[in-house]
Amino acid sequence: MEKLKYISMLSAVVTQIVGIIFLFINIKIAIGLFFVYFLSLLVLVITFIKIRIDEKKEDDKNDYRDY
Repeated sequence: MEKLKYISMLSAVVTQIVGIIFLFINIKIAIGLFFVYFLSLLVLVITFIKIRIDEKKEDDKNDYRDY
């Protein structure tokens, strides 16, 4: 899960920078790059949600408040 997070984060940064550069060169390629940027951000958000849900389950399993 960590590897997917880092790959999607790197992909989002690179596609955003290259997409901004391609706005001045070729608009069709820029739109495609921004679409890839959106997809990588979507994967990143889903990954963060999944990690948070897993952490929450682990916290609930180790909850001793109801002694």
